[in-house]
Amino acid sequence: MTMETNIYPIEGLEDLSTQYTVFRMIGLSPDSPDYFQNLQILIDRLSRSLRSPVTTIRRDGASFIVIPTDAPEPPIMTLVRTAVRLDPTGETIDIDFTHRCAELDPVRQRFLQFAIQAPLRRRNALWQPKSGQAFFEKKPEKKFEKLDIFRGASIRVVPIQNSGWGVCVDIKTKFVHHNPLSANIDRSAFNKLKGRTLVYQFGHIWYEVKLQGLPDYNVSEELIIDGSAKVSLLQYLNKHCQKPVPERLSRLNPNGQPIYYSTTDANTKTAPAELCFLVEDTHGRQGARLQKHTILPPHIRRAKAVKFVNEHLHDLRLGNVTLSVNSNPETKISGSFEVPDFEFGNGKSVSVRRGNSNAIALRNLGYTRKGMLVDSNAGFYSKSLFTRQYLVVPQTIANACGDAFTDDLRHEVNKLYPNGGGYDPEIIVYDDLTARRSFVDQAKAIKTAMVSAKVLPGHALVMIHNIKKGPRKSDQVEAMIVKDFPIDFGLNASVIHTDTSLQSYVSVNRDGSPVYVQDGGKRNKLLSYLRNVALSKVILANGKIPFIVKTPLNADLIVGIDVKLNTAALSLVVDGGKVTFSKTWGSRQKERLTSEQLETYLQELVLSESENFSVLPKRIVVHRDGRAFPGEIEGLSKACIKLAEDGHLADDFELTIVEIKKSGPVNLRLLYQDGNRTNNPRVGTYYSLTNDEGFVCTTGEPFRRQGTTRPLHVIRAAGNMPIEQCMEDIFFLACLSWSRPEDCSRLPISIVLCDRVLFEDAADYDADSLNFSKALEGDAAS
Repeated sequence: MTMETNIYPIEGLEDLSTQYTVFRMIGLSPDSPDYFQNLQILIDRLSRSLRSPVTTIRRDGASFIVIPTDAPEPPIMTLVRTAVRLDPTGETIDIDFTHRCAELDPVRQRFLQFAIQAPLRRRNALWQPKSGQAFFEKKPEKKFEKLDIFRGASIRVVPIQNSGWGVCVDIKTKFVHHNPLSANIDRSAFNKLKGRTLVYQFGHIWYEVKLQGLPDYNVSEELIIDGSAKVSLLQYLNKHCQKPVPERLSRLNPNGQPIYYSTTDANTKTAPAELCFLVEDTHGRQGARLQKHTILPPHIRRAKAVKFVNEHLHDLRLGNVTLSVNSNPETKISGSFEVPDFEFGNGKSVSVRRGNSNAIALRNLGYTRKGMLVDSNAGFYSKSLFTRQYLVVPQTIANACGDAFTDDLRHEVNKLYPNGGGYDPEIIVYDDLTARRSFVDQAKAIKTAMVSAKVLPGHALVMIHNIKKGPRKSDQVEAMIVKDFPIDFGLNASVIHTDTSLQSYVSVNRDGSPVYVQDGGKRNKLLSYLRNVALSKVILANGKIPFIVKTPLNADLIVGIDVKLNTAALSLVVDGGKVTFSKTWGSRQKERLTSEQLETYLQELVLSESENFSVLPKRIVVHRDGRAFPGEIEGLSKACIKLAEDGHLADDFELTIVEIKKSGPVNLRLLYQDGNRTNNPRVGTYYSLTNDEGFVCTTGEPFRRQGTTRPLHVIRAAGNMPIEQCMEDIFFLACLSWSRPEDCSRLPISIVLCDRVLFEDAADYDADSLNFSKALEGDAAS
C-alpha cells in the first residue's frame, strides 16, 4: 500500500558542502556517572555560544566533538562537577550531502537542521517559543474572547530514500491570551501567576519566558547595564529592537511595571509587563475548553503542512547556496501487520486474519472483544477469585447516593467478572463533614477511617473529592492513597472522584421513603462510567487479565522500562500476556539508570516470574520508554549473561533493545490517499525509515478517533532483531487494550504496565504537610 508521509524532500543539496573540525574532550571521563548528561549539556552550550551546529561522532568506542571549521574557537566549559577543554585532533572532515554513511549522517542531519532553522528565525512573520521548538505565525488563526490560537509547524530533518534528506513537518497549536499583563500588575496579581509561561514580544522577536518576580522600579529607571552605560529598560528596548519598532513598544507606559524572568543560562532579566502575554496550557481550565481546536483531521493537517512548506520553506538561502523544500510529500510503499488473534476464557478466541474460517471483519473487532468478556462461554482469560475488597466513601456520599452507587457498581463488576466469587466490598466511611476538602484534611480523614476499620490486606476502591490543582499536576490525595495504602495497610488501591456520583443520582419518594435512583437524563453516561470503574479500577486493578495475544510474538520475553521522579519501573510480558508482572525501585537518577542498577533490577524481575515461563526464553527484547543510555544497555547485557548462566534464560540468548518514543518535538504522520480524500491509515501500518528506525500505527482505521493518527517512533538501540519484527511485537502488545476492549491502545502493554505502577509509586504528594499537621495535633493533644 502506498502511504503519504509528512516528509517533504530538500532540493539543491548537490550544491551544499561544509567542513568540520574534530576535537578531543579533556576533562570529561566516560566513567563518570554524569558523563551523558554533561555531554548533552556541552553540545547545547557550545551550539549556543558558537551559534553553530555542534555535535559528536563516535570512533573506536570514544566520542569526539565536531564543530564547523568556520566557527569561533571553543571556550572551556564548566559542567556538572567538572570542566571540559577541547583540543583539536588536527583532523578535518569534508561533508557533502549527496552521499550517506552511518558515521557522518548524524553530522549531516545536525547541520541541515541548524541551517534550515536559521533563515526561519529571521522571518518577521514567524516566532519561535524556544530554540528547537515549532515556528508559529505571528498572526493568530482564530481569536476568541480572551485567547488567540496560533498555528505553526515543528520541523525535523530526516533521511529519505535515494540517499536524500527531507523535512518532517508537523502542525502545532498554541493558546496565548489576547491582552498582555497589566502595566500596573501588583504583588497580589503576580502571586497568582508566578511560574506561568509568557510570550515576551521583544520588539519584532517573540519568545517564551517564565514569570519569576517583580522588580521595585519601573521601565524608565536607569538600572540596566548596557556595555559601559547604565540605561532604563525602555531605552534598552528602543536601542536594540529592529526599526521601526512595533506599535506596542512605541506606546509603552513609561511608568509601567517590569517583570523578572530567567534565561536558559540561569541569568535573570527584565521585561515590561505590557509586552508579556500569558500562554494557556491545553490542560488548564481555559485551554481545555478550546482543546478541540488542537485536534485536526488528516486532510486539514496535511493542507496546513503544505501551506507552511510553500510559504516558509520554499526559498532558503544559506550563504551562496539556495535550498528549497518540495511541497509534494514523500510517498512510501509501507507494510502492514495483521492484527493478532486473541484468546479469552475457556479457550475461546477471536480472529480477523485472512484464511481463518471463523475470522470476523476488522471493523467488528472492538465490539466483538467487548462482547466476549460478558459471554458466559468465554469471559475473562483469568478465572481466579477476588481477594478481600473495600469501598471507601466520604460521609456526604454515604448519607445520600452511597447505597445506590454501591449497588450499581456491585452489579456491574459481577456482570463483567462473574468468576470473582461475588464482588461485595466492605464499606468504610470517612469524615468529610468536619474536615475541610483540602489535601491534608482529606488524607487525614481517610487514614483515620482505615485505621479504625482495622482493615486486612486486599484491594480498596477509594472515592475522594476533587481538589483544585494546576494543569498537568497529580492529585495529591490520589497519590497519597496509591503510594501509602500498600505500605500502611497492605492494600492495593484505586481512586475515583465524587463528581459523577453526585451528578448522576436524584432523590425520589418511593413507598413514602426517600431513595436515590439514577437520573434518567444522565443514565447512559453513568452506565458507561460504572463500566469503566468496574473494569479499570476494580477488575484490572485486582490483576485479572481480560484476554491475551494468541498469535506467537517474535520475542520470547519482553521487558518494559521507564523512569520517572526518581523511580524506576520494569515490566515483564511472556506468552502474549499470560504472564505479566511489574515492579518499581527507588533511584537517585531522575531519567536514566546506571549499569549496576539495571543489572540488579532485571535479574530480580526475571527471577520473580521465571517459574511461570513455559519455555526458556531465547529472544529477549527490551522496550525502553524514551532513550536507552549506553550504561543501561551494558547493565541489561550483564544481567542476561548472569541469568543465562543460572539457567533462567537460554545459553544462546539474543538481546535486542528498542527505544519507544511516545512523543517528540516532531511527529511523523502516515496518511492514506483515496482519490481526493485523505484518511488515517489502518492499524498495523508501519514505515521503516532505516534498518534501525521506524514508525508503527498502533491506532487508526477502523477505530474511529478524532484527529490524525500519531505513529509510535521506534529506534533499535542495540541487538539484531530486525526493526520490522520489533515493531510487530510492539503492535501486537498495543492490541491488548484491556481497559477499553472496544477500542485500540496507542502504547504496548509493556509500557502501559510501567506507566501504571509509576503513577502509583512515583506520583508526588506533600508528605511533609501531612506529617507536620499530625505532629502539631500530637503536640496540642499532649
